[in-house]
Amino acid sequence: MTRDSDRAALDQLERQQVQAWGTDGAAFAATFTEDADFVDVMGGHLRGRAAIAESLQHGFDTFMAGTRMSAPRERSVQFVSDDVAVVVNSGNCVLQPGARECRAEDLSIQTKVAVRQDGRWLFRTFQNTRIRT
Repeated sequence: MTRDSDRAALDQLERQQVQAWGTDGAAFAATFTEDADFVDVMGGHLRGRAAIAESLQHGFDTFMAGTRMSAPRERSVQFVSDDVAVVVNSGNCVLQPGARECRAEDLSIQTKVAVRQDGRWLFRTFQNTRIRT
């Protein structure tokens, strides 16, 4: 694979997350490795794809129902090795039902470590932190 195809694969992985957000915890979690670490914006730590799927589905069924994930304002992808990449998204948020833009207090930075396993890119770690305003 070339770097361009690797970047395209990582873009697709993030599109899968956006498409799944708000409705399908299992589809969102499928973008992670089985042993992934997921740290949410409130500091909660989920360990493993199954825990990510279960927790997000609970949220999508309750307090996050109807929400959407915004696109980041900035994005960087750095390849640490042929099979490891660090993706940093900045200036994105969870949009509440009916919202068209992120509120300043909802903006966050997401840091994701992606690994190539069996020829496929997946996220191994995810850290979401609010941007100070």
